[in-house]
Parts: sequence; structure tokens; C-alpha cells
Amino acid sequence: MMKYLTLLLALVTLTVQAQEMEKIDLWEGTVMPNTRGIEVVDSIANQRVYKVGRPAIYRVAPKAKKNRGIAMVICPGGGYQRYAWEVAGWDIARWLAKEGITGFILTARLPNSPDAVDPSIISTQDLQRALQVIRSRAEEWGIDPAKIGVEGSSAGGHLAAASGVETELLYEATDEVAKLPFMPNFMVLVSPVISMDLKYTHRGSREMICGKEPTEEKVRHHSIDRRVTPQTPPTMLIHADNDPAVSPLNSILMYQALREQGVPATLHIFPEGGHSISLEAQPAGTELWKNAVERWMDLLYGIKN
Repeated sequence: MMKYLTLLLALVTLTVQAQEMEKIDLWEGTVMPNTRGIEVVDSIANQRVYKVGRPAIYRVAPKAKKNRGIAMVICPGGGYQRYAWEVAGWDIARWLAKEGITGFILTARLPNSPDAVDPSIISTQDLQRALQVIRSRAEEWGIDPAKIGVEGSSAGGHLAAASGVETELLYEATDEVAKLPFMPNFMVLVSPVISMDLKYTHRGSREMICGKEPTEEKVRHHSIDRRVTPQTPPTMLIHADNDPAVSPLNSILMYQALREQGVPATLHIFPEGGHSISLEAQPAGTELWKNAVERWMDLLYGIKN
């Protein structure tokens, strides 16, 4: 009997997940850039994504009566080598849906893909495309095209932030979707990798993006804090002081850069929480990060109904 109930619960969970999720191929009907023509098969195991052949976004929508017309592209962390698909993807999307925000979990191609011609920009190309695809279908999904942001954790925070400082489209525009705006309207960065400077960076992420022996020019180009402009969107930064993997100085550097460029920004550094603060149980005080994000969204776009 217990086995039957367990199986039934699993089937119900899968059914609910299928109902709330829609997968959208980012490059369907057009030419995918930055490829050698090598076939890569998507690989998901142990709640993590290890390989991405066809970049996609997974839409998790709120109930129609709660929809605020706001969307976030969710960039899970994983050192640019994998994605923490469940804890930094699905969990975030479900929480946002409860708050009336449409979440789009991004599975961008990874820099370690054997198909990549230029590993350093391949993930950002897919994120730019994701923002454009969402804007192309904004009316259909009940989304305001001027209220589409990004959320990223750890290395996913670096990817999300890269989309906010990159002022040029990183691929050749070959269709109408590619003519749409490709930058986010706001950014929520959680335990983000920001700097590629060895004093501050996460070394695994740096190697994936910059290579083993990068030039100073490459290090500078991929250090987000050194590329902030007045066009960078409003940003919320969240970090733990005791983060053992990504120094909170990354968030501090980003906050300083945003301030210097006159970009609206808010920074929350909690005493505890470790790396890649999530929706799982947190130390006293750190669990308030979720409430801080919700109130910040109210500040940007008005209090939810």
C-alpha cells in the first residue's frame, strides 16, 4: 500500500510539474550561433543539468488572476560547468509564480561544450536570445516587455549580470526576434561571481570563461564591475558574509560600480548563509532575503494585488 501511495504521489508531482511548465527552444526556426556543428545531447541527472545541446527556457507562470505582468529569466549556478536545476531553478520559479511573477528557467549552452567556437560568450548569447524571445511573446503570456529581468545565483549571477552590462548583441540578427531589445530591465544577483580578478573570483568560473592563462584584457572584459554603465539596469545584490566559495567582496565591488554610474542598487549582506543562498532553510535573519526581493519588486513596479 505504501509503495502504491509513493508511486501515486510521484505521478501527481510529475503531472503538476508538466502542467506548470512550458519548454521553449530559443533558436527554433533560425540559425544558432557559435557552433561547430557537433551534436550535443542534453544531459540531466541528480537534479543537475550537465550538458545542453538545444538552449531553452522553461516557463513557469502564475495563475492569471495573480499575474503582475513581470517576468524573470532564472540563471542557475554551477560554476559554468553544470546547472543546479532544482534548488536554483525550479524552486525559484515556483516561488516567483506564487508572487505573480512569471519565471523562465534558462538552460544556456555551457562554455565547456565541445560544440562552442567561443566559449566565453556562448551562455550570454543564449541569455540575450531568451530575453528577446520572451519580449516577442510578451502579449501572449501577459507580460509587460518593459518588466523583464534576470535572476542569477553564483556563476549564474555572473551570467545574469553579463546581460546587464553587454550593450551589443553578441550574435548576428537573422530574424525579427533578434531585432528586439536584449538587455534586462532589472537584475537580482544572489551570491554572484562578479570579478575575474584572482583576489576575488571563483577560480572555476574564471577558467571556464577566461581560460587557464587569460590576458589582462580578457580578465577585465569579463569582470562585470568594470563594465557597468549608466545603461545597466537597477540591481539587487544578496550575499552571505561567510560565503566560502564566492567572496562577498564580489557583491560589494558591483554595488560600488553601480553607485559610481548612478544606477539604482541595493545590497544585502547577511552574517550567515554560506554559498548560493537559496529557498531552503537558512540561518536566522538570512531567510529574509526572499522578503527583501519581494519588497524591492513592489518598489520597482508597485505593490501586488
